[in-house]
Formats: sequence, structure tokens, C-alpha cells
Amino acid sequence: MGLGGTGATAALLYFSIAFGKVTISTLNSYGSFMCIATVISGFRGDLKVTRLQRLVFVLVIVGTATLIALLGQHSFLGAFKSFILFLLAFFTPWSAINLVDYYCITRERYDVPALADPNGRYGRWNPLGISVYVFGVLVQLPFISTKFYTGPLVAALGDVDISWIIGLVLPAALYYVCAKKWHSAVPDHLILPVEQDSDAAPITSGASRAAAQA
Repeated sequence: MGLGGTGATAALLYFSIAFGKVTISTLNSYGSFMCIATVISGFRGDLKVTRLQRLVFVLVIVGTATLIALLGQHSFLGAFKSFILFLLAFFTPWSAINLVDYYCITRERYDVPALADPNGRYGRWNPLGISVYVFGVLVQLPFISTKFYTGPLVAALGDVDISWIIGLVLPAALYYVCAKKWHSAVPDHLILPVEQDSDAAPITSGASRAAAQA
């Protein structure tokens, strides 16, 4: 006899499972859309998305994910696990650079509006950060052990994957040393978008008072 039997109990169980899948798929598609919008806005400096564009983005994302799941349904979990582990080689040096920059270099003092301005304080590209990131990815390759790729030094280490340690320590140390010498000017304090509005407010009120006195 199957789980829940038949009738109303089985229908309720199936509905609960389907509803949970819809909820997770909705969150995943929303997260993917926000990532794409963030990448595009980083190049354009500003991004306005209409409802139709949002709908097209979400449909393409959901359709692509569904197609990949159907094509790999017989070995999806194994392939997905290997893919996630392989992605660590790209996320680990990125995390190391960001943590060192946030806590050791800028010490939480960022110009937040300039992050989305290609002509602002930080510019369109960060050659130092990109160079260290590429180094962090490449230096892990001999130590990676996944089904997608296995480095030449893995066997000598007893088939142990230590790439995440290499990708965390070496890029962090290299970025810290290089950023101390060549990092761009750091603001005296954290600059938020609301500060620009507050700075503009006294000018407006002052002009109004001057007009009233005249």
C-alpha cells in the first residue's frame, strides 16, 4: 500500500509536495533574476526592468532549469553534487578577496553609491581584484578532486581535495599585500545613498528661506 493510501489523504500529500516544489522554484527563479539584474546594472550603471522583461527573464530561467533537469533526470543528483563542489573553486577566492577587503583594507568604509557608477570612485573594473581572483582559481586546479575534473596532485595527497584551503589562504594573503600598496583611496567613513539626500536637503531648504526673505 502506498504512502497515504488513496483518496483525500493521498491528494493532500501530493498537493503539499507540489506546493513545496513551486515555492522553492519561485525563490530560485527570483534569486536568478536578481543576479542577472545585478550583473547587467554593474555594466550599465543603471537598470530599469519592465514587467514584461521580468516575466521573460523568469520564464527563460524556469524553462532552462526544467530542460536541464529533464535531460539529466537519471543522474541529476550526482552530477549536480559534482557541479556544486566544482563551483567552490570559483567562489572560494571571491570570498577571500571580499573578506580581506572588507575587514582589513577598507574596514567597512565603502562609498555605496559609487559601486553602481562606472565613472565613480571605483571605476568600471578593478584590475587588482580581478587579477588576484584569476590567480586564486588557477592555483586550485592541481588540487581539485571532482567528477568533472581531477588535478594532478590529488593522487599524491591520498585523493584528498584541499583546493578550498589553497583558494582561501593564497588569494587572501596576496590580495592583502597588493591592496596595501595599490588600493584606491578609501573613504573616511561609510557613505550610504541616504547621505546624498540628506546633504541635498539643507540646500533646498536654504534656497526656500532665501526666496521667502526676498
